[in-house]
Amino acid sequence: MIFHRQAISLDFQKLALDWILAQSDSPSAGLEPEFDIGDDKLRYAKKIRNISNHDPQFWQAWSYGSGLTKIVSQYLDNPRLLRHAAFIKRHADESFIPLHQDIALWEKPFNTAWTFWVALTPAFKENGGMFYLPDTDVVYPHEFDLNYPMFKCIDLEKNQISQEELKDVSLQAGDISVWPAKTPHGSYMNISGQLRIGMPIVFVEENEYQRLM
Repeated sequence: MIFHRQAISLDFQKLALDWILAQSDSPSAGLEPEFDIGDDKLRYAKKIRNISNHDPQFWQAWSYGSGLTKIVSQYLDNPRLLRHAAFIKRHADESFIPLHQDIALWEKPFNTAWTFWVALTPAFKENGGMFYLPDTDVVYPHEFDLNYPMFKCIDLEKNQISQEELKDVSLQAGDISVWPAKTPHGSYMNISGQLRIGMPIVFVEENEYQRLM
């Protein structure tokens, strides 16, 4: 995992936060929102997808102006946007995400994919920050765990992965963490009461996209 510290300025952090919070408070179906199972009243989305497609003019300008486009060009020769989502952790309910690999959950194996996880608030262990396994050589088997019935994940015991091998990720608002698609990662439960918002944005090489799609 690679880190670009303080890559996004305060102004561009605020632009992205304002957009995401406005949309997640009353999300349209096109954003494919997810909600906590117990949230029958407020219905604040904990995840929204298809962000760039929903408002391409805003996000194209944001990516260029914020400097994200320039950072992406350091990793891919001809980048094609594959996914753009936002994860909003407001509280502890259902906010733990077990160890998984993005490439194992996609319908197609985009080996050239890189994820650019943009921290729009601080993200640390207590408020649901990430952890990862420094191993990008193998795609592990993924299966459902009754403790996390909505999510396929890597069984640590079956795959002989110890907790000590997992590394914590602490990010300040404006930091970007970058990883290839085979990187196993997850995130902690938010026990702090502090909001945690991050945007995972995935790019692949255009030629691989055209070949697989």
